[in-house]
Amino acid sequence: MGALVDMWGKVKRYYKFTPAELRGFIISILVLSFIISFKEWGKERFSLTMGLFNWFNAALIVTLVFIVYNFAHRISGWSLGYNAEYKMWLTGLFIGLVFAFVSRGRIWVLLPGGILIHHLAGHRLGHFRYEINYFQHGMVAVAGTISLITMAALFKVVNANLNISLLNKLILFCVVLAIYDILPIPPLAGSRLYFGSRMVYAFMFCTIIVAGILLLLDINVLMAVFGSIAIGIICWLLYYIFFEHKVWSGPWPKK
Repeated sequence: MGALVDMWGKVKRYYKFTPAELRGFIISILVLSFIISFKEWGKERFSLTMGLFNWFNAALIVTLVFIVYNFAHRISGWSLGYNAEYKMWLTGLFIGLVFAFVSRGRIWVLLPGGILIHHLAGHRLGHFRYEINYFQHGMVAVAGTISLITMAALFKVVNANLNISLLNKLILFCVVLAIYDILPIPPLAGSRLYFGSRMVYAFMFCTIIVAGILLLLDINVLMAVFGSIAIGIICWLLYYIFFEHKVWSGPWPKK
């Protein structure tokens, strides 16, 4: 109970957006929603009314996803004594726009940005390592990626009998964004986790990729979740046996 009260106190105290962060959210939402709605500005010929309507629907999807995505970062950060701040990546957004125009919306390149970690000194008292470290930074970053896959799984369960096109698009957006986010490209979450722990990254990378693919297929959600975890464990073991174990054994010959 004390932990919940403490977390609620952190929510009230720290869940405030800086002007730069709020500006980054708005720009990222507008750009990403434009990318995923690019093909829907008229079927046979351009239609401004239809395009704006679909852009608005896409913006609703991206806004909902971004709220949960950001909250996952902040909750995981607060639990470790950090505050996670969203940082827009203009270059990534520009690359996404270029691919949208070149491919006429057929290829989604979703590279919105990453997070900055701020040290909450008063909440880090008594921790073994007082300063910010790469592993904890990576775990806070990947919490957002996990939330994307979780959202995709939950909405697939909800939409199983409804088959609403807007929810199908939300599921696809969550999966694609999660796959891009786990890539080891700065400032995406994958780069933070990779430098924090290669072993954890090997597991999370395979699990997120496989989970995303399985959630887009017509199979049971539980099978997709547990199947992706099982494949992630297998990939983790193979990575350790064929790479990490040899790296840590050193360059010197064995006796």
